[in-house]
Amino acid sequence: MTEKKRSKKGRLGLVLGAVGMLGVWVAQLATWVSPSVFPLPALAGLGFPVFGVLLLFGVIVALRFRRWRSAMSFGFTVVLSFSLFKSTWGDFGRGMPVVSQETKTLKCMSWNVRLFDRYGWLGGVKSGLFSAIRGERPDVLCVQEHFQAASPASFPVEGPMRAALKTSQKDQVDSHVVWAREKAGRKFGVSTWSRHPIVGRDAIRFGTRSNNACAITDILWEGDTLRVFNVHFASLHFDSEDYQALEGGVPDAAGRERMWARMKQAYSQRVDQVTAVLNAVKASPHPVMVCGDFNETPVSWSVTAMRSTLRDAHDVRGFHLDGTWQGALPGIRIDHLLVDPEWQVLSYATGGNGLSDHRFIVAELRVPSR
Repeated sequence: MTEKKRSKKGRLGLVLGAVGMLGVWVAQLATWVSPSVFPLPALAGLGFPVFGVLLLFGVIVALRFRRWRSAMSFGFTVVLSFSLFKSTWGDFGRGMPVVSQETKTLKCMSWNVRLFDRYGWLGGVKSGLFSAIRGERPDVLCVQEHFQAASPASFPVEGPMRAALKTSQKDQVDSHVVWAREKAGRKFGVSTWSRHPIVGRDAIRFGTRSNNACAITDILWEGDTLRVFNVHFASLHFDSEDYQALEGGVPDAAGRERMWARMKQAYSQRVDQVTAVLNAVKASPHPVMVCGDFNETPVSWSVTAMRSTLRDAHDVRGFHLDGTWQGALPGIRIDHLLVDPEWQVLSYATGGNGLSDHRFIVAELRVPSR
């Protein structure tokens, strides 16, 4: 009886491993094929952490029960898809360049602040947002879902932001704001803040009705110019009914159809937006950093396209999922910070729990002088 039970457990483990292997291969396809052409694999990319764990579990079971063929198939898939595991869980900083210790460090922070909780969705946490920024005191701060009220004095943002970034009253803080849309005098967009001089301002406007835009900001740093791309790519535009359906389990047929239609539209929009930004990145005469709310997980066409040119700061981590979206599905990292491959990433962290529907990301960088 004991031997039969062991055999059943072994078979179940192999089945789960096979499911994981199939999911990983489809997720790999999601990084190769644009979702504007074939969107279905993008779902496997979203679910990669689950498929990856099932695949690794299958390897262990296959070795435990001496199913050598299965072990080879599972192991072969792990090796070929290792880039997906690395982009999701980190790479322990392997391959990071070493920059002279004499070079000063640059601390960068990116955060979707959800309009500074203007409408009280989180119970009035505006002051907590600025306290968190003050606690990090970044050199460069990229904000998504920046907001300005029709009467700025009624909901001040600029003053508290400058106060949060200054170390003394004498400090100068420069800013670059790009508005994506305006409604009844209220403005929505992205903003980049710097404790070092901003010497150039540009923007990529995506032409949507949402809060999506890209601010391109040139910052003077140690005698060189750095170009910062602060991006907010298209979201899924799920409403409260959609999120409630996800939290309750599997949505009904009508709900699934509605959500899938919104996802396909968002995937298509993001392809165009990422392509526009990536073209501008490649044309930049200066070292580049791209950060913001991608609304895409690491295993996606969009993030993979960016990683083909830039280094993901998260690679300095090891076995950390570091989810940034504080929504119905835990552990999802949709906010990213990517840098010029010559830059050294010293640290990467997330924070700001409960202060937005996103956690912030912050990285300490060492930039080589040219």
